[in-house]
Amino acid sequence: MRDDIKLIVPTSWEPDKDAFLARLGVAKGGLGDHFFGSVYDEFFTYVIDVKRDFEKYYSVEYASLADYMEIRYGEALSEDDLGCTHIFLVTWIPQVVDENYENNKFDVVIECIRELERSQNEDQT
Repeated sequence: MRDDIKLIVPTSWEPDKDAFLARLGVAKGGLGDHFFGSVYDEFFTYVIDVKRDFEKYYSVEYASLADYMEIRYGEALSEDDLGCTHIFLVTWIPQVVDENYENNKFDVVIECIRELERSQNEDQT
């Protein structure tokens, strides 16, 4: 399993596909929806929410989430990342955001997630 993790997405944003696509400026039903809808699915739907799984299943076996991440996945996370509501483990990266390809939209998508998180945090205060 350790080799299958392509990306770790720590966030306190509650995933919402419509908000994600809207923030990217993607119209529903179009080609952009096809491409970026698959990004949403791979980043937030077909993933392991390791924090949820830790709290639900593994907190009795491991002293902390940090220990669990290091022992189970070989990944060390910062305190800020560990403090997020969700820690998503992505196992497949769609080509449109795959950094192995030129003109990928990885940075755009990550910035979109951060903006959605900031917006959600502002709404809560």
